[in-house]
Amino acid sequence: MKRLLLILVLTALPLALSAQSSSLDRIFDDYAGRKEYQSLIYGKAMLSMMKENASSDVQALLDGIKVIRIISYKGQADTLCDKVQAAIRGSHDRISTISGDGRTSTFYIYEPDNKRKDMSFVMTILGPEESVVMEIIGRFDVKDISRLSVIGQKK
Repeated sequence: MKRLLLILVLTALPLALSAQSSSLDRIFDDYAGRKEYQSLIYGKAMLSMMKENASSDVQALLDGIKVIRIISYKGQADTLCDKVQAAIRGSHDRISTISGDGRTSTFYIYEPDNKRKDMSFVMTILGPEESVVMEIIGRFDVKDISRLSVIGQKK
């Protein structure tokens, strides 16, 4: 009986994790089509173009990223951020939360046990003037994410 239960749990775990990922996919798909929200998706081709003027470190990071997707809203989007946080609960670990000036920024990471699977980095910013949700999917180190802020800046 214990053996059967263990087999069922091990079989259901990947399904539960993929269901959470597809929940996040559904949120991005749903909000991307709404008039009052702006959405931006950088696919592999766009990421390749971004490598053009980047340092070798950033170029290596961009090689590992499959997609960057962003949804923004002018104003406070509590429902969007709550839905994202509910969708990743149990799969992603919170890295940090920063609050100040009426804004709360929270960062999450999903690091798979299997190095052949993609990581997911999620950022939510909830503020009175603007709210943003961003996800980066690919193979990278969480320390590398800060390097993305230099894209588009002059050397």
